Amino acid sequence: MDGALYTLDQVSRCYDQSRALDRCTLSIPKGRVTGIAGPNGSGKSTLLKLLSFIEPPDEGRVLFEGREERPFSPAVRYRVTLMPQTPFLMNRSVFKNVSYGLNVKKDRTDVAQRVSAALSQVGLDFDKFAGRHRHELSGGEAQRVALAARLILDPEVLILDEPTASVDAASSFLIRQAILAFASKPGKTVILTSHDAAWLADVSDEMLFFFRGKSVEEKMGLMLFGPFERDPHSGAWLKRGEDGGVIAVSEPPDPDAVAAVPERLLQLGGDANDQHAGFDAEVREVARRKGHSKAQVTLIGAGFPITLSCPVSKAPEPGDIVRVTYPLSSLQWL
Repeated sequence: MDGALYTLDQVSRCYDQSRALDRCTLSIPKGRVTGIAGPNGSGKSTLLKLLSFIEPPDEGRVLFEGREERPFSPAVRYRVTLMPQTPFLMNRSVFKNVSYGLNVKKDRTDVAQRVSAALSQVGLDFDKFAGRHRHELSGGEAQRVALAARLILDPEVLILDEPTASVDAASSFLIRQAILAFASKPGKTVILTSHDAAWLADVSDEMLFFFRGKSVEEKMGLMLFGPFERDPHSGAWLKRGEDGGVIAVSEPPDPDAVAAVPERLLQLGGDANDQHAGFDAEVREVARRKGHSKAQVTLIGAGFPITLSCPVSKAPEPGDIVRVTYPLSSLQWL
């Protein structure tokens, strides 16, 4: 792929006989913000560790600018930095936490000025915060200090695992602004994950979707895990929810298969027939993003979580009961 910064070629990573990544092949472009989405356990955090060259693959190759690289290789050291989901702050001042990476690099030029600039990028005042310690920070402030400690290194690739997890709305906004400001600089690449689908889509130039250690072609709005059952009267296959509701599926290829429908093919309204399945769902959340013509809708149908997009003008309200339909032919088995 032209312009690819990373290329993964049949990459697998295993932990205790479990494959966190399973023969994964993909490319990530340079100079873009790439969001990585997927359910818990889909392999996202493992992927980020490989992309930041903290861990090696058990199988396959991780190419950086077309060359296979290994953890802590001189070719990638200091060019790529990772902020894990729960970043660690040392029991030192904010100043010493943010400047720590410069000390490791033995880069002692204008340290105070650079710490001040890094804190400013994440919305923290140098005079107010530089002397504080870890226990004097809120969760959102600590997360922003951790991000400042990465930004001060001015890496080429900034990798962030759930950067807004468990932070307040103000910190989430400031982290977003810092990410976009970094990404706007020439030659900078950002790769990040988030369970906040609307936030991730808003920040990212493009998205990758993961499930069971593999990338899938597009985001799935409905995912149903086996076992499935066959209706003795109609012969139709279905998934029964804990609340007694049912969702129609095609015949499963095996008992452990997962049925999935792409988000773009789920619709509000319409009637069920031979070609379309339909079920009622309760609207839980509606995300309307400024400047976007579509809203992101989160629902629960037959006890299962569902996400779909619809025009802002037709978006329902939380608490509404709506009909969700999709072409039966669009259902995929993962």
